[in-house]
Amino acid sequence: MMIATRANRRRAKRARDTARFAEEFFALTGFRPVAAYREYLPYYFLARSVPSPGELVARFSGRLHTRTGNALRQQDPGPAHCEGWTYGKLLDLRGFGVFCLLDVMRALRYSR
Repeated sequence: MMIATRANRRRAKRARDTARFAEEFFALTGFRPVAAYREYLPYYFLARSVPSPGELVARFSGRLHTRTGNALRQQDPGPAHCEGWTYGKLLDLRGFGVFCLLDVMRALRYSR
């Protein structure tokens, strides 16, 4: 009985998180994904250029959540990693998920 209750709570939390992601992603892009997974995001969005992780941290460190900043800081700052960043490449970073993606999108949008 206790296991079923925990599973139901996790399922409900996942549903709330997915709905929250979908709503915020829609507000920022005009596209409403059906799930909070990379596979459900449009290719043209994933191919959009963004600043490198180092530049994002330098410009927005005060605006980014701790998890987002940590995932960006873990990126190797070598010269091979300084060019050609996209939202899709950011999602490839260890520890960088869709809510970190929203965090970066908000920072970029409100910096204009």
